[in-house]
Amino acid sequence: MTLDMTFLDASLSPARTRPRPVNVYDILREGWRETRVDMTLQFFLDPRERHGLGSLVIDALLRCLDDAPVIGPDGVTAARLVAADALGSDDWVIETQVGFIDVYAVNRELDIAIVLENKIGHVLNNPLRAYAEHARTDGFTTIIVVVLAPEVRSHVENQQQQFVSAALTYSEFGEAIRQTPQLIDFLLAPRDLDQRRSLELLQQFIEARSGDMSMIELENDAERLDEWRALMETHGEAIKAFEDARSSIGRLIRDRRERLRPLIASRLAAEGLVTGWESHGGSREETWNAYYFPAADWSVELKLSAQPSRPAIFIYDRRGQTYKDSTIESLGLYWTATDEEIAETFVARTKQILDDVRTGNRSRSEK
Repeated sequence: MTLDMTFLDASLSPARTRPRPVNVYDILREGWRETRVDMTLQFFLDPRERHGLGSLVIDALLRCLDDAPVIGPDGVTAARLVAADALGSDDWVIETQVGFIDVYAVNRELDIAIVLENKIGHVLNNPLRAYAEHARTDGFTTIIVVVLAPEVRSHVENQQQQFVSAALTYSEFGEAIRQTPQLIDFLLAPRDLDQRRSLELLQQFIEARSGDMSMIELENDAERLDEWRALMETHGEAIKAFEDARSSIGRLIRDRRERLRPLIASRLAAEGLVTGWESHGGSREETWNAYYFPAADWSVELKLSAQPSRPAIFIYDRRGQTYKDSTIESLGLYWTATDEEIAETFVARTKQILDDVRTGNRSRSEK
C-alpha cells in the first residue's frame, strides 16, 4: 500500500485550552437540574435577600424584557413592558414552583407579574397559558411570560406560542448583569462576607449557565481553524486516502469478528459454558467478542487489534462485569490462523481461565 504521508510534516498550533475554574455547579453534578437553578434565581432575583446586591439582578432581567408584550387572556397584547418604570424597586416577591411555575416574580406595587419558565435540557411543552392565567387570578394585569434557557426556546405548540412574551438565553441575561454599572462598585469593595460570597456565586452561576468564551479563546480557535482549512486545501486528497485505508482495516477486523462469532458460540455451547451477557463491537483499530460467565462471575473477550501496541489477536479477561483484576495476553496465534483454529484456541483458553478462577488461581481481589 502506497500512501502520500507528507501531510504529517505539517506544523499545527497546539490546542490552547484554558483550565475551567472550580465551579460549584460542576462539583455538585446536580447543579444543572432545573430545581437547583430555580433556587439560585430565586435567591439573586430577590432584592431583599442577604446577597446585598439589592435589585441589581431583577433590574437586569427587566432590562432584557424591555418592550416585551404583556400577556392578556388570549395571548400577547399591544401593551408593552416599560422596564425603566420598574427599575430599582425592592418590593419584589420571588417564589419557585408556584402552580408549577418555575420562578414567579411579582411586584404588587408595580402591578407586574413575571412568569419565568426555566428550561435547561427539556422540550418546551409547558402550559404557558395556564401559568399566565394563574398570575391573572392572582390579581395582576401586567403579566410577562419569559422562557429562559441556554439557547433560544421560542418554539412551543401553536396554541401556546402567543403566550410567550420573550425567549431569553442565559448568555443574554448574564451579559445584562455584567453591564450593570453598580456591579463594579460591589466587586471593588464588597461590604461584607455575604456580599463577597454572593458575587462569587453569581459569577459561577453565569459561567455554568451561559458557557461564554472569551475573545482571546475565540481568536485562538480561529487561528487553528484557518490552519486546518489550509492543511485540507493542500493535502485533502492524501488525508482522505489515509482515512479510507484506516477504515478498510477497521472493516477487515470487524468482518473477521463476525465470522468468528457463530464459531465461538457453538464451541461454548459444546463445552457447556453458559453466558449471561455478551457484547460484540469495537472501534476502527480494535474489535471484540466479549462474554460474561455468571457461574464464575468472570468476563472473557477475544480481541482483534490493528494497534501496534497490542497483539493482533489477544484475550482480555476480568472479574465480573467490571474492569477489575484484568489480564491481557496474546492468544498465541497470528492472523494467518484459520477461523476454526482461533475459535477453538479461544474457547480452550477461556475454559482454563474459568477453572483458574474457581480454584482461586486467578488474580482476584476482595469485592
